[in-house]
Amino acid sequence: MSYYIWLIFGVIAFVIEMMIPTFFALFAGVGFLAAAAVAFFLPASLFWQLIVASVFMIIGAVVFKKRGMGDEPQDTVGTHNEFVGIKGIALTMISAHEEGEVSLYEPVIGGRHWPAVSTDGEIAANSEIRIVKLSGNTLIVEKI
Repeated sequence: MSYYIWLIFGVIAFVIEMMIPTFFALFAGVGFLAAAAVAFFLPASLFWQLIVASVFMIIGAVVFKKRGMGDEPQDTVGTHNEFVGIKGIALTMISAHEEGEVSLYEPVIGGRHWPAVSTDGEIAANSEIRIVKLSGNTLIVEKI
């Protein structure tokens, strides 16, 4: 295979890595670039190009996993997890099957009033609640 085809594959892998930062496309890109180098010097050896590409991809993934990269907990800012634990008060009755409305003590995304359902049982109006998780735009709450 010609070296420029391996280069194109490498660039595509790096672009995918920039769009989806998982580090798996990064190893593929490095493997493709290594295969491009082999193809440049040994253009008729498709077998060695494939072997070099595979070896670089596997070594990159093994080193990545052994070093524990990517295992750190993610920051919760900008995710649903940042809402968990915020307290508020039920404005209407809330049940597991019927949506009610809550007012949070601290605003979330600019708003204090949110639709909510209960994790279990009914929560009477004016009861203090805590967010357990988020489902779409509806808060899942529990009574405290």
